[in-house]
Amino acid sequence: MLVPLTASLYVPGTLDDADKVLVDIGTGYFVEKTMAEGKDYCERKISLLKSNFDQLIEVASKKKTLADEAGLILQAKLKQSSPSS
Repeated sequence: MLVPLTASLYVPGTLDDADKVLVDIGTGYFVEKTMAEGKDYCERKISLLKSNFDQLIEVASKKKTLADEAGLILQAKLKQSSPSS
């Protein structure tokens, strides 16, 4: 297998124990888990990220609608306040 050392540098490597994996749990912390536990952790993390993404899309959509409405109101007020020729 290839082991990443940097974003563009990989070195060859071998597995010492294929039943154990290191799982990156964030901020530079790693936890040793069995293959099944690692897979379960990753599936739960993916599910959480998908849920957060869906919520973010919903909030962004509502904010865009409000911004569009505010823009229309502003344009209407600008038309009303401008002197007619």
